Amino acid sequence: MSLECLAIIGKTNEPLYLLDVEKEDDEVTPDENDAFGFVESQQRERLSLEKEFMMHASIDNLEEALGSQRQGKGRASADSKWIGLLCPMEESFIYGYSTSTNIKILAMISDSMEDSREVHLKTLFAKVHNLFVEYMLNPWAGLQNKIESKKFESGIQEAVKVYNETNGIAWA
Repeated sequence: MSLECLAIIGKTNEPLYLLDVEKEDDEVTPDENDAFGFVESQQRERLSLEKEFMMHASIDNLEEALGSQRQGKGRASADSKWIGLLCPMEESFIYGYSTSTNIKILAMISDSMEDSREVHLKTLFAKVHNLFVEYMLNPWAGLQNKIESKKFESGIQEAVKVYNETNGIAWA
């Protein structure tokens, strides 16, 4: 099982961070007009259209799961952050995680084994959530702005690398 893409979605379902792991191998060239390095990470803002559609479709399922949680009928308890499988699509599976501040984290994986999927995903979501909290502790970080930070980007890349290596997939 390998991580295909990762998304952090804001309170009003605006994308705060999008990562297409398959496109991650492309080198980002520094901007020649930015001699002092003021421009933060040049993250990939675009997922493939197909993946973007799948993520949008899963947000509906996530909102439904969160709504039923608030009414006490959800798949998880009220204090739980792990939502679980939101929707299987083609050869991919999309999982969700919600923070107490209603920030949503989505991960799309291509799956070959079902055994230890949830344990590794919960660990990945916890790492991403911790990185998000660290980023938000920056007083200049906007609450609804896209995340642009070299430290955050490198932390996400490390978490994805560990996740994919744990599941037997080499990621350069």
